[in-house]
Amino acid sequence: MRRRFALACLLLLAGAARAAGLPPVEDFFRLPRYAAMQISPDGKHIAALSPVKGRQNLVVLDVPPKDAHAVTALDETDVLWFEWLNSKRLVFGTGTLATSDFAFRGGELFAVDLDGGQPQDLGGLKGGEVIGKGLRFVRFLPGESDDIIAQEMTFDRLGRQMGALVRVDSRTGRRTNIGLGQPDSGEDESWLVDNAGIARALTVSGKGRTRIWYRASADAPWRKLDDFANNEPGWAPVAIAGDGKTLLASTYRKGDKAEIVRYDPATATFGEVVAAHPQVDLRRVIEDEGKPVGVAFDADRRGFAWFDPALARLQATADKAFPGAVNSLSWSRDRSLAVINSYSDVWPGTFYLFDAKQARISFLADRAPWVKPKEMSPMKPVRYAARDGMEIPAYLTLPRGRGEKDLPLVVFVHGGPWVDGDDWRYDPDVQFLASRGYAVLQPNYRGTTRYGWKHYHASFGQWGLAMQDDVTDGVKWAIAQGIADPKRVCIYGASYGGYAAMMGIAKDPDLYRCGIDYVGVTDLPLFLTMTWADYAGSDFVDYDAKTMVGDPDRDAKRLRETSPVDLAARIKVPVLMAYGGADVRVPVEHGLRMKAALDRAGVKYRWMVMEGEGHGFRDPAHQQAFYDAVEKFLAENLAPE
Repeated sequence: MRRRFALACLLLLAGAARAAGLPPVEDFFRLPRYAAMQISPDGKHIAALSPVKGRQNLVVLDVPPKDAHAVTALDETDVLWFEWLNSKRLVFGTGTLATSDFAFRGGELFAVDLDGGQPQDLGGLKGGEVIGKGLRFVRFLPGESDDIIAQEMTFDRLGRQMGALVRVDSRTGRRTNIGLGQPDSGEDESWLVDNAGIARALTVSGKGRTRIWYRASADAPWRKLDDFANNEPGWAPVAIAGDGKTLLASTYRKGDKAEIVRYDPATATFGEVVAAHPQVDLRRVIEDEGKPVGVAFDADRRGFAWFDPALARLQATADKAFPGAVNSLSWSRDRSLAVINSYSDVWPGTFYLFDAKQARISFLADRAPWVKPKEMSPMKPVRYAARDGMEIPAYLTLPRGRGEKDLPLVVFVHGGPWVDGDDWRYDPDVQFLASRGYAVLQPNYRGTTRYGWKHYHASFGQWGLAMQDDVTDGVKWAIAQGIADPKRVCIYGASYGGYAAMMGIAKDPDLYRCGIDYVGVTDLPLFLTMTWADYAGSDFVDYDAKTMVGDPDRDAKRLRETSPVDLAARIKVPVLMAYGGADVRVPVEHGLRMKAALDRAGVKYRWMVMEGEGHGFRDPAHQQAFYDAVEKFLAENLAPE
């Protein structure tokens, strides 16, 4: 009965939105028609993610494209990602899909033939479990091998424990330990394995330090290459170079931005710079069957630089055909065919098939054909100076057709905080807000991880201080530019962003008209000491967090002074708070303590708890209820005075 009532309400709200000429809320957050596409190594098939039975499943199309046939038909979980293992077999991971990246919940690992035959459960957490055994994918082997390389993991209430490095037969599930003689272990481990299936490099992080090991062959001894503290500028091996002897490393040792350089293990020296970018770190090398072929970067927009001339030509063709868009590629082994995923800030994306021999690009499918780019609002990369002079990258979206001055502003703060942050793409949250008439500012405050060591390191110990000032200074910049109406500003965020929202309205109570806290931290001592969160007992809490956030004993006074729960008396504006009743990352206790503090201070708020939900809502009815509440809350509080 409750479900039928909820659905009836959704239909009424959608009808009201359409009557007002606005895209309905559900159009921004529904499953895409096709979420991803990749061409098979032999170029004969295209695999994709697409809804089947209301869940995201794996489908395959033939080349030339015909109707897709379902490879999986899961009805209680989603396929989150897939890769071609070879020309006839795929590997995919399941879990619970969510609109926000931070809310994805991982699950099991499977392999299956392209016709749905010979499915094999390779292991993993089932049905949203947080305790059990899993596999972390490491790499495929070249050619048409049915084997994968992965690392075993065990999840318990004390966190994650890394296990054996194994070669897994995807048809039988049989595992062979290829990490025998492993020289070191820690809470996090990263392996490089060569094309022969031999482990060659190991990076171990634990107890506040990182150690890097290498061996020249299966019979050679492991040698430690480096050992450094996690709060120092470091480096990491990211690929085995084409000569099979040297490494490609991402390193801060040559400057503020991480570069890709050659590293000689024999002499333990950094050599030639292979790739560098003046704005952002380079941390990822793109490989094709174990061979480094290029790098991806995420500056103002995502881009690619290719070492492989054939791929460089493919990229140039795609960029010429679809200018002003980001064009990512998957390609056949002989480079004669490629799938282009072309997307922008106002368009979720379109998939095309490029035939190099015919010099022809043909349409495959739209990611979300119901989205109308002409109704969406462009996202503009901007920069502003924080009060201490640090440059803060950000994105500004102005609502289409509302002018560029004196707009109501929502400053939308990303979570993490130590993640790559917001980027230039179609963002459903941003477009939803802009469609309702709000300008949106997304600051990549200090600590956002892709802007160099200085930008990252300057966040240490700065929750509620310089990190918060970066957000405040962005709002003041937008006001000084005449973009934002100073009397109509709201701060909104999820996870760490929820903390920033509550801290913002407490620290600068006259700057904001309202605040929205979605699954946010509110009590820093609780965050660092609670025993029922999924990170409790981790190395992060025991070591890194004491530097990056604060020591519960040494920094007790500062942590209390920067906890919103202790600053409720300073809050003057209405608040919307939403939490998941089953959240183990930011347990609902954070919200309950904030709610009690607001009650004591007499602050007006709206409170939502969705039972069974974790760190972000996944049930479509719960998502709809949350965004309907956001829409109503903003309309009430950012209306002209």
